[in-house]
This record gives sequence, C-alpha cells and structure tokens, in this order.
Amino acid sequence: MKYRLATKQDLLQLAQLRWDFRNEDGEEKPVVSRNEFLKECVKFLDRGLDSGYHIYWLAEKEDQIIAHIFIHRIDLVPRPCKLKDQFGCITNNYTQPKYRNQGIGSKLMDHVKKWAEEEDYELLIVYPSDDSVSFYERAGFVEENDVMQLVIRDYYSSSWE
Repeated sequence: MKYRLATKQDLLQLAQLRWDFRNEDGEEKPVVSRNEFLKECVKFLDRGLDSGYHIYWLAEKEDQIIAHIFIHRIDLVPRPCKLKDQFGCITNNYTQPKYRNQGIGSKLMDHVKKWAEEEDYELLIVYPSDDSVSFYERAGFVEENDVMQLVIRDYYSSSWE
C-alpha cells in the first residue's frame, strides 16, 4: 500500500470514489447523471488543488485509490503571537468497502496527522457520522459539541513568523 498526496492525475478517480461513497447506502438520490457529476466534481477538486486550500491524501494499491482523506485548509487571522496560522477540516474520508477493517484508513490518518504537524496546523476537525466516531477516537480526536478535533499543537506559539 502506498500513501501519498494526490495529484491532478488522481482527480477523476477521486471523483468516482466520491460518487460511490455518496451512493453506497442508497439513501441519496442523484439529481444529475454520473458523467455530469464526475465532470463537476473533477473541476471542484482541481480548483481546490490549484488554490492549495484542499489537500487530498490517498492510499493506493496497484495504481488504484483504495482510500482517501480530504482536508480543507482554513487560514486564521494573524495574531501577535503567531502571524500565520491554520487548521484543517476533514471533509471527505472514504475507504472502499472491500478494504475496510484492514487498518488502511488508520494508516492513512497517521500520514495525515504527521503531515499536519509538519505543516504546523493548529488542529484538525471533523463533523463525523455516527458510524465514524470510533475511527476518529482511535486516531486521537475528541468530541466537543458534535465536532471532533485533534489538537496538533498548542494554540499559543512564542515564535514570530
């Protein structure tokens, strides 16, 4: 299994997995064709990648994306103690059904957490589904007001940037 950041070449596969994810349980009824969705989703993912505000982590096996975690970067207003600061909101976390319960998502989350630390993110947040709460708890997230968060570092920093 290879864990890495996505590139533009991955966007169609990521859009296809988004379609699969949102249609997996049959509760959501599509209002557009699969092709129309894929076209719009790839454009959205591409804009996010170009802007640097969307980061897509993936687990890949034999050039097929098995799992992914999307992070939306949120810049914070400068503070006297930290001029440049940011946190991440996990917006899309999915593992293909046949690869679940094998530790792939947990290993992918480990890469995301290490990356967030290297990028000096303050924290990661997620609005988890009921089914995913235990996954995030195992990864170190704690729940507060329906939001789960993982503190990457203290809010205050003595370093000036």
